[in-house]
Amino acid sequence: MVHSMTNRVSDSEKIVLEVLWQESPLTSQDVVTRLKKQDWNEKTVKTFLNRLVKKGILSYQRDGRRYWYSPNVERAEILSEESEGFLKRVFQGDMKALLTTFVENKRLSKEELAYLKRLLDE
Repeated sequence: MVHSMTNRVSDSEKIVLEVLWQESPLTSQDVVTRLKKQDWNEKTVKTFLNRLVKKGILSYQRDGRRYWYSPNVERAEILSEESEGFLKRVFQGDMKALLTTFVENKRLSKEELAYLKRLLDE
């Protein structure tokens, strides 16, 4: 589980993680292949993989000269930490201010309102 903002995941690292959340374990070459559209070279992808390993977000198994990477955290954990960080950075942790801004600046559908009410009831 990720607990510290020192483990904050960059947008680029998240792109790498998305590949591994879809399928893992994968080799660095597998990840490079799946990220062709990013136009990153192999060295760049390996840098992101190594950063994620150092942060404890990825683990790897060595198989000869190949490394097989797998995520140690679920996507939801990263999203939760990012949401907390956003709340603290933008709204100084004031959930009421965040919700007020969100509700006042965006028309919510009946489904969205019903969902929010269910969340609040829980």
